[in-house]
Amino acid sequence: MSISLYLLRYHYKRTIEGTMCNQGLAILPIALGLLTFATVLTTYIIALVKGDVEAIFPYISDTGTISPESCIFGQFLNISAFLVLLTIYVRYKQVTEYNKDEDARLRVLSRVGLGIGFFIAAGLSMVANFQELVIEPVHLTGAMLVFGGGVLYGLLDSSVSYRMHPSRNGIYICRVRLTLSLLALIFLITTFVAGVISREAWSGLKEHDHRKLHWKPNDPGYAAHITSTTGEWCLAISFLLYFFTYIRDFQKFHIEIKGHCLAQHLDEEVFIEQTIHGPTETSRLLA
Repeated sequence: MSISLYLLRYHYKRTIEGTMCNQGLAILPIALGLLTFATVLTTYIIALVKGDVEAIFPYISDTGTISPESCIFGQFLNISAFLVLLTIYVRYKQVTEYNKDEDARLRVLSRVGLGIGFFIAAGLSMVANFQELVIEPVHLTGAMLVFGGGVLYGLLDSSVSYRMHPSRNGIYICRVRLTLSLLALIFLITTFVAGVISREAWSGLKEHDHRKLHWKPNDPGYAAHITSTTGEWCLAISFLLYFFTYIRDFQKFHIEIKGHCLAQHLDEEVFIEQTIHGPTETSRLLA
């Protein structure tokens, strides 16, 4: 019995160590999801305690509109924007590496996805830095880039996954990604349509005794407002879940930086022919 317990503990320890030491670039989608969720949850709690928003499903941006929650919201969403760009870039490099120019259409889809990723990251940074009550047009533009670009990226990347089946990935992950993308599309339409209806109803009333951050059940368009905010939260969750589908794939991939010395001394002129000897320094990128 003691020998069996020892072997079981040894096997469990080796399994845990192997898992931790072979994560590849899986830390990227994990960090992105956890940081974004923690940021929104923190700002929501602070805004709720301070009475800056109502408890029932405010817009995500409403929780980061007023200081000090706006400072937390902006700082950490900027980091999330950077992680989004890195995650999409790694996905692009992974698809490129597995494809090896075998499928021209797959290569094009991957490049388009990378381009959309730049717009998503830029939009998220705009949402973080331009608060809704300060410069609303810029904030809304950023939100459209994030949500619209995110849905488009999900659908496009799902098609990439299907094109990589069965040679590079299974059918299950394709269906999961497509399902999340379609759900995100439904949530996007719901958020947009209900949001337009609620704004029109709000604007129809000339005077209000409170700001739009404090919607009340007796306000015109309240039901549409709650529908819109609920759709936005579900949309954000579907995006994070989509990025989580990369965890298993990224465990099997890493990127390296290769350094080339172009001169023996930093005060010397650069001699291109010295690069023929190859890289003098190699290190893992983000691993």
